[in-house]
Amino acid sequence: MELVLHLVAAMENRFPLEEFMLPDRIERLREVAESRTRSLTVVLDGVHDPHNLSAVVRSAEAFGLLDLYVIESHAEFCIVDRITQGAEKWIDIHCYAEPEPCIEALAARDMQLWLADPTPGSRQVADLPYQEKIALIFGNEHEGPGAQMRAAARGKFHIPMLGFTQSLNISVSAGICLAAAVTARQSQPGGHGDLPPAELDQLVSDWQQRSVRAADKILARIQGNAKVSGRDGD
Repeated sequence: MELVLHLVAAMENRFPLEEFMLPDRIERLREVAESRTRSLTVVLDGVHDPHNLSAVVRSAEAFGLLDLYVIESHAEFCIVDRITQGAEKWIDIHCYAEPEPCIEALAARDMQLWLADPTPGSRQVADLPYQEKIALIFGNEHEGPGAQMRAAARGKFHIPMLGFTQSLNISVSAGICLAAAVTARQSQPGGHGDLPPAELDQLVSDWQQRSVRAADKILARIQGNAKVSGRDGD
């Protein structure tokens, strides 16, 4: 009887799976979704160490990114579960065998490409134009970004460093840069989370399906009940 009542209530709810979730979980999913963005992203160009890849996935999710782009020019994308801690469940990871289709995909979204490179002419990461759509590019652990990414980039950025050390592990660098980027975006009108209402609602709905056991079966039953109800009202 309790299941029937939940199904009836779900038929009247724009987010029907909420009838099968605890209020705190519903609120948490909405809260995190409201902080998500597609106007800031990270591109990993030829990064091959699974530990580095996994750490960047975790950082990207933690700082509210919805997308991560990976160019598998040196190795196939692979993650370490104990490092990601499930972060890959909440972020869209786009993999490409070569840089060109990745560059085209970013251009289609009007993303400015900025390259992690501390050579002269590079801006501090906090000073990038975050009022625009930005893709932060990090290159291979040994060779750096490839020639195609360098050619496509709008400019270069770096982390200001005050010690004898002149470089950081790529996963550490990505985390620092994302923290700086989010801080800068939060200080600007509109803030960091910027999904349009319709996309935000769809994201919440998708996440609810990932959070409720047997969500597909529940939704199918709700839809079936709705069709029966509709015929009864004819």
